[in-house]
Amino acid sequence: MESNLRVKIESLPPTSGIYKFLNEKGEILYIGKAANLKSRVSSYFREELFDRPRIRQMMPLVCDIKIQETNNEIEALVLESALVKEIQPLFNSDLKDDKSYAWIYISTKDEFPTVKIVRSLKKGEYKKGRMFGPYPSGYTVKRVFSYLRKIYPFCICKNKDCKSSLDYHIGLCPGPYAGKISEEEYRENINSIIKFLNGKQSNHIKRLEREMVEYSKNEDFEKAAELRDRIKDLRYIGQSIDFTYYDDSNSYKSKREKARESSFGTLQYELGLQKLKRIECYDISNMQGKNAYGSMVVANKGKLDRGDYRIFRIKSKDTPDDPGMLKEVLERRFRSVSKDTDTSLGNLPDIVLIDGGKSQLSTVKDSIPSKILLLGISKGKHIKRKGGLKVDEFWVVKNGEVYQVCLSSTEILIDLRNEAHRFAISHYRRRSVKESKKSALDGISGIGNIRRKALIKRFKSIDGIKSATIEEINEVLKNKNLSNLVKKSLT
Repeated sequence: MESNLRVKIESLPPTSGIYKFLNEKGEILYIGKAANLKSRVSSYFREELFDRPRIRQMMPLVCDIKIQETNNEIEALVLESALVKEIQPLFNSDLKDDKSYAWIYISTKDEFPTVKIVRSLKKGEYKKGRMFGPYPSGYTVKRVFSYLRKIYPFCICKNKDCKSSLDYHIGLCPGPYAGKISEEEYRENINSIIKFLNGKQSNHIKRLEREMVEYSKNEDFEKAAELRDRIKDLRYIGQSIDFTYYDDSNSYKSKREKARESSFGTLQYELGLQKLKRIECYDISNMQGKNAYGSMVVANKGKLDRGDYRIFRIKSKDTPDDPGMLKEVLERRFRSVSKDTDTSLGNLPDIVLIDGGKSQLSTVKDSIPSKILLLGISKGKHIKRKGGLKVDEFWVVKNGEVYQVCLSSTEILIDLRNEAHRFAISHYRRRSVKESKKSALDGISGIGNIRRKALIKRFKSIDGIKSATIEEINEVLKNKNLSNLVKKSLT
């Protein structure tokens, strides 16, 4: 795997979203969705996926990866479908047709509103009411639709003839056109359904959860399972979707992306900067000073630019000293500005943000060019009431002195701090695992790179090899004496 791809995979977030695989010309080969982007994309670069013919054919062509985060898994499903239909990537075999997702429509402007499931996308057709969705799982929508009608009956009678309707006689239609329910009472049912579809259903779900527990205690597992599925359906329907009925993929932006861009623009004015295009954030990851790494993550114009993320291996220290390690990383980073071999390191930031407070800033402030604003972010002394989390505090260097500063729009800074920490930890763990695998087998005479890879592929880890029998190890090595040696060396 090329180094630029490895860095991009390491920088991927463990959030929901869509991913695109591109070839060397920048053409999109494949679009997929994921509940966890990092886990899903990483899986393509493991050998076991190559048993899928299309994947085996595609992966040698992949030269770049792009992602777009979503607010939840449903939005990832919907965005994937919209993009595949628009772009028609070569290696996407599904979702290329005109099939649309299900929506729930409520004709709120009618005297007695009705509720129905729709899939049509004709503009203007449903502007007299409210649309909820889209929902990729039509089966789930139908189940929830039926459940809501049982607890909040509504009329779908043709020709407004309630009395001749079977639904009326079995209690699914409250009989508004037969004078059996007032308009106000009927509206209460419709408003309750709207609240459900807006996600305001926590009390109802809590009641169902209590009932489910009681059924389990009484060993009525069939009823408990039924309620479990119902709760799952209601939570699915109640997820907030940022798509509107007439949106396409070009108009989609997650709430997180919008917050970052808004925060980026506000920061420029709050900090009195003439321009703000690029912010770099740095963090250190190590274990008692060993295997230490510094991470650099970047935001350009309010967007996280994962292609510019970088990792620095600490060279000067092997004892715990995060401020000293940060100083080394920053000095090395800004020595690279004059070099044109790395486009990321060749661009100067307007702001450098470090994960630390007054003492850390005092240590590193002389390591960056004077025209760059240096900020710090640290956990404060005050506790937020919700979840018991400490409030973030912000620090700035002005005229060589460190001051605490109050900022109102901090989303981009907090996201960068979290990204830098996650990126550093991710790289540290990957390297630690790699080194532990290597060291445990490297001391065994006769075990070279090919045999080591074969053992790890078969048994997944050193612990897996330790647990294996000599006969199982020999199935890989085809050498009884060497298999005995491996078993003896690892026990």
